[in-house]
Amino acid sequence: MKTSPTKPVAAAAMILSCGLLALFLAYSTEAGREAAFLDRTGAAVIWGLPVAKLVFNVAAAGTVGPLILALFALPPKGKAFSKALVIAGVSGVLWTAAAAAISVLTFHSLANLPLFSEGSGTIFVSFLTDVDAGRRSALTTVITATVALMCFGVQSQRAIAITAGLATTGLMPLALNSHAAGGAGHPDSTVSVVMHMAAAAVWIGGLATLVLLRRTLGTELLTVVRRYSTLALLSFLALAISGVAAGVTSLGTLDGLTTQYGLILVAKTALLGVLGMFGALHRRWILTKLESVPGRARTTFAALAVAELAVMAAASGLAAALARTPPPTVSQPAPAPVSLRLPGFVDMFLSWKPDALWIFLCAVAVFLYAAGMQRLRNRGGHWPAYRAGFWFAGVALLFLVTNGGLRFYQEYLISAHVTTQMLLMAVVPLLLIPGAPLTLARLAAMPRQDGTMGGAEALALTLRPVVNAASAPYMAAAGLAAVLAALYYTPLLEYSSRTQFGYQAMALLALLSGCLFAASVARATTDGGPGSSVAGRLVAVGAVAALYGVHGWALAQQADQLPDARRREWLVTVGQPWDQPFLAVVEPAGVAMWVIAAGTLFIAAAVVLYQARRRRTPGTGRRVRSASERGHDLAMSSEP
Repeated sequence: MKTSPTKPVAAAAMILSCGLLALFLAYSTEAGREAAFLDRTGAAVIWGLPVAKLVFNVAAAGTVGPLILALFALPPKGKAFSKALVIAGVSGVLWTAAAAAISVLTFHSLANLPLFSEGSGTIFVSFLTDVDAGRRSALTTVITATVALMCFGVQSQRAIAITAGLATTGLMPLALNSHAAGGAGHPDSTVSVVMHMAAAAVWIGGLATLVLLRRTLGTELLTVVRRYSTLALLSFLALAISGVAAGVTSLGTLDGLTTQYGLILVAKTALLGVLGMFGALHRRWILTKLESVPGRARTTFAALAVAELAVMAAASGLAAALARTPPPTVSQPAPAPVSLRLPGFVDMFLSWKPDALWIFLCAVAVFLYAAGMQRLRNRGGHWPAYRAGFWFAGVALLFLVTNGGLRFYQEYLISAHVTTQMLLMAVVPLLLIPGAPLTLARLAAMPRQDGTMGGAEALALTLRPVVNAASAPYMAAAGLAAVLAALYYTPLLEYSSRTQFGYQAMALLALLSGCLFAASVARATTDGGPGSSVAGRLVAVGAVAALYGVHGWALAQQADQLPDARRREWLVTVGQPWDQPFLAVVEPAGVAMWVIAAGTLFIAAAVVLYQARRRRTPGTGRRVRSASERGHDLAMSSEP
């Protein structure tokens, strides 16, 4: 029986109207201000930019959301799976058009020229090739066009994962063009903005796709909605954390709440709270109804989802207006440089610089580990308390390093910079690896049978190949050497102290390489392989000790460690605002590397020797072991 298109069209019109109305109400004041400055562009450019930005956000959600839903929730080779990819492809075409429109409108806004004015075409080409904002706009258009083409051709889960990852990178260039990228004296919040946009795309696009596919899914709707609910919960958490971080960075002080930017931000925060209540209704009410009375529950789910999408559209309209409204920190002059003293131990706990990405990752790490323990306990299993203690302690230290005083001072002190890297590379892994997270995931996460990608499949696709490749200690040590070279002898050293993207790249590289090395050293010899012998692991520890020794000596000889003219390069690079008398103080970067490396490598060698002695003890290998003890051995032989 054919269904009338009246209701779907009315729902789409209502959702679109909510987005445009919110945009008009939030941006009308700023549009009037821009009209006074951009007197030659006309209303088409002044209003075209935020409208194009709204379309860009909605189309990005319509592309990323269906891809993520197809990857994690929809059985492949089904009708719903194919339709989701078609939705992503069509949205990708619209996304490309919106990105191209933003490029044209941004050029005319910066040049203060009316649309299609005489001679503007040649200048526009120069804008795309010679100006950073133009190159980023062109890159966005290329990425979105590539994603749109891939959506119509991909079929495998691996190809969809690559396409979704590429689609996420399409959000980055325009974030670098926005005021989130900061400037002289203003903080950089680009990672928070990209994280915010990606989470919103998964949440909005996934829900819209579910509404469109609810009839196609049939009896599978309950399963897909339950899986999407987990994605929505993670997206809500990422949205809340990144939104608060970006808002605090942009507002500067509480007085900023009274500005136009602050009022839009408050309204957007209120809508996020409403969306949180919608999410709670879905999890507590809709899922129960879909399980008990699936026929009537589908209509209820659709009505609630449309209302939620209308609120999401209003929030997207506010976001588009917010992107075109100067925040208080941009309109204010840059703060005057202040003289900083050398920090003490207490300063590491008194100074804070919250990082949205690492707050989110730490929160997810705690939540998933606790959920895995609870699921294992519900099945009658047991997880050692000391392993949970190691994991939570490691996550707590990771949170402190990435958000505390070291995060603040590493932008000014080379010693704090080195200490941050060494804690991430050497100390945090010594706490995380005994927690055996991959073993817990293997025991708690059940493999899916319908071809979709759950937790077990995601680990098998991402982390396990890396762990297996670096299973031999000499391979992990070589990887550690390569990362140290990249961190200190490439532009990443300067980039990590200047920008959020550089810092995140540095932190992730340091943490991953350290975890791989710690896991390879802690691996017990179970197969007699060449990479897992006691001698091989001790040799790897010794080689890494020599590596740290050489790097520490090199740091002690660097220009930024000596009170002479060669030190000027680091001062210019990171803008260290100290008075001249402090230049005579030698920062102990090399000593910090030696001390941390010596302590952690001594512990690693002691663990290797303890394992060897335990295996040589008579009777230890012949007694019958419990399931949890076998899990312990499995953890030591397959982590991180």
